[in-house]
Amino acid sequence: MSEATSNTPHQLLGLYDSPFVRRVAITMTLYGVPFEHLSLSVFRQMDAMRPINPLFKVPMLTLPDGEKLYESAYLLDYLDELAADRGLAPLTPRSGPQRRQVLQATALAIVATEKSVAIEYERKRPPELQWPEWSSRLRGQLRQAFSMLEQRLAGIVRSGGSFLVGDRLTQADISTAVGIGFVRYVQPDEWPAGEYPALEALAARLEASAAFQAVPIDQ
Repeated sequence: MSEATSNTPHQLLGLYDSPFVRRVAITMTLYGVPFEHLSLSVFRQMDAMRPINPLFKVPMLTLPDGEKLYESAYLLDYLDELAADRGLAPLTPRSGPQRRQVLQATALAIVATEKSVAIEYERKRPPELQWPEWSSRLRGQLRQAFSMLEQRLAGIVRSGGSFLVGDRLTQADISTAVGIGFVRYVQPDEWPAGEYPALEALAARLEASAAFQAVPIDQ
């Protein structure tokens, strides 16, 4: 890829308190892809955001040649391709059964994360406009997704493993840990202590790693 040899860095737009922005930034850090971080809020800094990204949709990744990519899943696919071109093992395998397993576990992490985001938006509505039944449904979906991930990981841990798929870090682990970090940061009451011990251990281990420490959630 021409982007791999360009002297112009990639540019990632969005705050790290967005789990979708953060998982892209962590992935870029793990791959050793230099990037400029444009820390702008789609809510609080709309005037500054508008000329850069009139969609007000983050993350947005600007490639060295000026091309702009949207949606974190597509950004990650681009980064996986870039990594493969550099001789690195992509965090989502490019083919085979493990690719499906990683994508499925990642999908569960994104379900939990998206439901948490929806709960947060619902809480920001005026009290008289909030819909308790809707919030309850979102909460149930969030916890079901985490429960399914917990069940999978707990079985792996009992067999001596430490990651959600295979014997190495994948995007499933990154997206899961980032989702957990978001819930704990924004809605700590939605993460009952001790309910997901295997996931808690995974998140603690990854949050202590250099790549996660380089992308703090509060920036």
